[in-house]
Amino acid sequence: MNDLQQYFAGHEQFIELLEAVGIGTLEQFASVDPLTVLPELHQAKRMLKLNTAIPPAPLFRAWVEQALSSPTAPEPADLPGAQAPLPLAVPIAEPATPPAAPRNPVPAREKRQRPSDSPAKHLSTKARLQEEQSYQPAKPAHAPQEPKTYLRKKGVRHMTPFRTWLGAASVLLLFVSILFSVAVTTLVLLNGERGWQIISLCFGPLFLALILYLSLALPRKCSVCRAHVFSFKKYTRNKAAHYLPLFGYVFATALHVFLFRWFRCPACGSSQQLEKTRVEQSKR
Repeated sequence: MNDLQQYFAGHEQFIELLEAVGIGTLEQFASVDPLTVLPELHQAKRMLKLNTAIPPAPLFRAWVEQALSSPTAPEPADLPGAQAPLPLAVPIAEPATPPAAPRNPVPAREKRQRPSDSPAKHLSTKARLQEEQSYQPAKPAHAPQEPKTYLRKKGVRHMTPFRTWLGAASVLLLFVSILFSVAVTTLVLLNGERGWQIISLCFGPLFLALILYLSLALPRKCSVCRAHVFSFKKYTRNKAAHYLPLFGYVFATALHVFLFRWFRCPACGSSQQLEKTRVEQSKR
């Protein structure tokens, strides 16, 4: 169990939601800006269809501020001022009868020069300062940043990781078979050879690779939007999808899955990994 899971003990789905937006350690959580992270958490919750509750902005800000000083996340009842919040102003009861004028009235100049000692104004100013300070962004903690590399798995866990990896391998085999068939057919036509053996040599590997593609790669779907990952069908592609010139989206996505074990969906652009997330690995 790492420090983030110890801090949010009993909130496994909320930890998974944090990892979906790229927060994997307690130091990273302590350096985030709640005004930026909260909209991303709500969007990831809708995409992943999770039932976890996202706290309001004041409670989330308290979690961020006490992340490095408290062993566990404080509950709303444990926060300072939760039972008796500080009022913004103290009401002043108006007198029933107007007060009598003093015998020695103070000049107007002295009244202007005297500081106001009203407790209501003092409390109102103090409450306003606390309110403004509570909505200031948290100071970023000096935490080591993880290297942004393709070797690090990103996103949520894919529902069928092994079958998706086999589908990516069949897509790569299909492209290799197409290039092999074109090269062998060109040599056969130039040499003028004929026969069933030559035809099977030219189109046999392509036919087998096509069968593997239709059975292994084509049924694979995205775990978020349920779109076909290795489909050549023309639909609106996401800007974050993998793409290689002259090869397109399907070959680039299959190559990325085969090499790095994670990919971005060509339709919705969500990152998905083919291995268990940190939360699932800690439960074992």
